[in-house]
Amino acid sequence: MLLVAVAVIACGDNSIDTRVDPAASAASGSVKFPVEVADARVGAGEKIYTANCASCHGPVNGPPVLDAAPVHGDAGHTWHHPDRLLFTWILDRPPLATLMPAFRGTLSDAEVLEVLAYIKSHWLPEIQDRQNEGSAQYEAQVIEFGVK
Repeated sequence: MLLVAVAVIACGDNSIDTRVDPAASAASGSVKFPVEVADARVGAGEKIYTANCASCHGPVNGPPVLDAAPVHGDAGHTWHHPDRLLFTWILDRPPLATLMPAFRGTLSDAEVLEVLAYIKSHWLPEIQDRQNEGSAQYEAQVIEFGVK
């Protein structure tokens, strides 16, 4: 029972405020999720990932360097989360993360999107499709209702 409770807490959005102003997002066209996997973005993301992420997470398809750092490839859990949460977690740390630093102030929004594109480029097409669908559904909810 305790294991189930820990899993639910770890996979939930427990403390990060990701609310957006729906009118402002729609008017400005600033909705950036799901993250587009484009060649230029993937190439830039590889360099950023290597410099900032690989020392703990290892190569995208593993194994991780630190046991506490998840693998980001197909065998990992990263693709189960929408892009907006992954983006926010890179900037501000995931909930319950004890070792991962926050990269806000170190990486720009564009650089975080490039890292996500690089990670996503390693997933099988059907996993990319499934994760993009989940990200789009999450965005629709954010735009319609906001997220607390």
